[in-house]
Amino acid sequence: MNRAAYFGVPKIVSYDEAVDYVARECFDLVVPTLSGLLEDLIPGSELCNRLLLEIDKSEEKNYGEFFIYEREKHLVRFAPRFWHRLALLIRNSTLLLDLEMKLGWAEVREIFDRAVIAVAGCSVGNSAIHAAASDMRPAGLKIADSKEYHITNANRVRLTYQDFGRVKSIVTAEQIHAVDPFMPVEVFEEGIHSGNIDEFLTGVSVVIEEMDDLKMKVLIRERARKMRIPVLMVTDLGSAIQLDVRRFDVSPDLPLAACADSDKALYEALERSERDPSRKNFFDFVYAIVGRNDGSIPEYRSIINREEPQIFGGVPQLGSTVAVAGGVVAEAAARLLLGHKMSERLFIHKFYGISFEEGAVL
Repeated sequence: MNRAAYFGVPKIVSYDEAVDYVARECFDLVVPTLSGLLEDLIPGSELCNRLLLEIDKSEEKNYGEFFIYEREKHLVRFAPRFWHRLALLIRNSTLLLDLEMKLGWAEVREIFDRAVIAVAGCSVGNSAIHAAASDMRPAGLKIADSKEYHITNANRVRLTYQDFGRVKSIVTAEQIHAVDPFMPVEVFEEGIHSGNIDEFLTGVSVVIEEMDDLKMKVLIRERARKMRIPVLMVTDLGSAIQLDVRRFDVSPDLPLAACADSDKALYEALERSERDPSRKNFFDFVYAIVGRNDGSIPEYRSIINREEPQIFGGVPQLGSTVAVAGGVVAEAAARLLLGHKMSERLFIHKFYGISFEEGAVL
């Protein structure tokens, strides 16, 4: 299976093919791209002078790259790849640099241009994917999730009426390609399982793990540890987020869970949950992998501990917290690639302004 060839992938076509295509709607992004760049580039700079020449060329009818979005029957003309992706990146400036701030913009781009980011799970993972694409524009993305979006997902994922009832990984890939058709995206619409996990991890620079499946949360860490791939996980805890970092690239002997002495407690919790999938055993596993910092968040704790009458049986989530979570884990991935060291665990409460780090720094 060519994973990039999911149904929603945009197809690049020639000018003649574009002319012959019967589209429901046509969109031209050349002017918004080049005019936006003209506003942002420094007048008189070499790049700005190149852009002025490019603007003259853009008057030609066959200028740019033409893409067909078959599902919507849309024909879209983009500026050439260099200018399109420059427009998506230029305002990032040099905000992401190496630890000693010695690398220039082009050198940072070389690092990100070689990076492949894999994200397993497209709820919180959807926010992480968009943030990683926006911040880094990496060499490629791998996205995995077999579940469908329901209307209840819209409290934390940006969705439209066209997306509900459709596979999360495909919808997420289409969202990325709606902005950047040049981004290589591999879609694992069947999710992660023992038969494809090595394929999912092969060639990956950083894994962002945001799955609900407890067994797969363990398995992906086991395989990443063996393949020496760093794993990041961000957990939203009401109004707080927690980032867990496993630097298996630096130390392949690390426990699977952050701030743990060994894997024993995690394996025991998983075994109990598989034998008896009760709410108690589920949360025992959760605590084995993320610890008990939820105790510092009163509203979240009261729901999890069922201290008050509840109308919702799942894990509560706020869309604003998920947005913060996606941004934090995406920047952690970028900083990791740039050589920054980080603690095993970072806790941030977005309202009270509480933050602290735990564990070793690698």
